[in-house]
Amino acid sequence: MQNHAVVIGAGMSGLSAARVLERFFEKITVLDRDELPEGPTARAGVPQARHVHALVTRGAQELDALFPGFLAEYEAKGAHKLDVSYDGAVLRYPGWQQPMRSGCTAYLATRDLTESIVRRRLREGGRVEILPRTEATGLYVRPDAPGRAAGVLAVQRGGGTNLTLPADLVVDASGRSSKAPSWLASLGAEVPREEVVDCHSGYSSRWYEAPEALPADCWWKLVWLDPSPEENHFVGGVLFPVEGRRWIITLVGYAKHYPPSDEEGFFRALGALRSPVLQRMAELGRPVSPVYSSRANQNRLRRFDKLTKPLPGFVAVSDSVCTFNPVYGQGMTVATLSARALESTLERVSLGDPGFERVFFGSQHRAARDAWNLATSADMRFPGVKSDLPAPSRFASFFGDSILRTMNHDAEVLRRVTPVYYMLKPTRTLFEPDLAARILLGGAAGVAAARLRRAPLSPNPPPRPEI
Repeated sequence: MQNHAVVIGAGMSGLSAARVLERFFEKITVLDRDELPEGPTARAGVPQARHVHALVTRGAQELDALFPGFLAEYEAKGAHKLDVSYDGAVLRYPGWQQPMRSGCTAYLATRDLTESIVRRRLREGGRVEILPRTEATGLYVRPDAPGRAAGVLAVQRGGGTNLTLPADLVVDASGRSSKAPSWLASLGAEVPREEVVDCHSGYSSRWYEAPEALPADCWWKLVWLDPSPEENHFVGGVLFPVEGRRWIITLVGYAKHYPPSDEEGFFRALGALRSPVLQRMAELGRPVSPVYSSRANQNRLRRFDKLTKPLPGFVAVSDSVCTFNPVYGQGMTVATLSARALESTLERVSLGDPGFERVFFGSQHRAARDAWNLATSADMRFPGVKSDLPAPSRFASFFGDSILRTMNHDAEVLRRVTPVYYMLKPTRTLFEPDLAARILLGGAAGVAAARLRRAPLSPNPPPRPEI
């Protein structure tokens, strides 16, 4: 067993990585810039916590395996376990989805609740020390071994105390704000190139107290309204229920159609969506927060997996390597998959082996590749997207559109496609001959029907069958 590992960042990726490191290290130290609360309270370093979060099936399974009993506690404390396609009013860009059971569930709760349960359970293990208000400022390299990361340089906020924390392994889990590229460059180490797909999207969210009861025709437990760039609708919105009988309503704008950040503008923008359902729900609820806004929603992939000579003793995980437009709800799940990739690498390769870092980065890339492809292909549908990747082919675009058209009414396609989106099955599943044929046929029929009918979109979702 190795002596010491240092993890930079106490978000979901850092906490998940620290849990798997417990099997291999005598001591794990986790650094975080923020004061870490004891319960489900927001912290300054996680502004995205104010917006909607979803924990899809794969991520829920992984967290429950990493922290046994997590899901039972999660539900007991108010997380909502829902089949989105059956429990939600879902408007995809081709039209309303017929309410149908997919066989997959997502957990909806605040990021604060999710993180607080994981953090407490990690602390209970006794081998992990979490240092709050401690900011990593660089990598420590021993003078007698300049080619290897030997720890972390840090400063304690408030007091200004400088720290040197020696470590056998440094894990960067600091997320979108990771300074790893500049740290590596300062040491003369190889720096990964980046791939960025930016559709210039932005969020605005407001929290509401839900009413004791809803009108009889409001059967849905959540709302999801996609934009439709083909019809010049570039703003969508969602309503997710969270613990404490609250809703989070989030507007998502694309192609620089950023949603308003003031209360009056936010309410007006709800009324300008493709359906009035979200504005109606906002009228039924009672606002309990201001409007929170965010625009840092690019997809960014740092190609650590392509480094010819990674810095020994240092790895970066999850959103320090691969970040997604948050609307697709992949972040927390990818954090657990990155932790599993680290675990499997430590099981198979000695930490001192010169190939350790390459093996890990390759394994992590394979774990996150499908999520990256799904997110970037969706964002490249919007005009003006900034992309380092080639544009999808006409066939790929048609196939993606056909999935959405066919899922709206074909229960078999919905049942087989949803596990791909929820990261239970690989994307190659979509190209199984019988499924691909059904998707393409449904897409072609949908396009033809839309051209013939030209019927206006119904403002309200279809009723849900009680099955």
